[in-house]
Amino acid sequence: MRVVRREQTVVVGFPVVGPFAELGTLVPSAWQRVFARRDELPPPVDGAFAELSSYLGDGAYHEVVGVALPRPPRVPGRWAVAVAPEGEYAHHRHEGPVEAIGEGFGVLLDAVQAQGRTPGDLKLDVGYRADGRQGAHDLYVHLPG
Repeated sequence: MRVVRREQTVVVGFPVVGPFAELGTLVPSAWQRVFARRDELPPPVDGAFAELSSYLGDGAYHEVVGVALPRPPRVPGRWAVAVAPEGEYAHHRHEGPVEAIGEGFGVLLDAVQAQGRTPGDLKLDVGYRADGRQGAHDLYVHLPG
């Protein structure tokens, strides 16, 4: 884990709201919709799509899966927008399968707490590919001031 400073990141795509236990079904469905309509979105940086997750409390999460951009774009149709503010983030590069990303975030959160820091409620995952290729994912956890 390392701490990095990130500029604001805006994720534009489909929203997902639900309890953690249902995200394993809801999120892949949202990705299918994003990839089916990806021509309506600006092209992703480096070809990678992103997922921004926010903990709502009581076991519920709000996620937006789509394209990560530095500022909100003008896009046709109805798309959800989520913003990760500028600031410090804990970073971990996940090299394993997509199914193990949750474990990667667990390692990252443990490392943050081991350093005496308090992780925020925002998590950013950049590395999804429309062609289904597996590859590295950059995982970030916001570290509020």
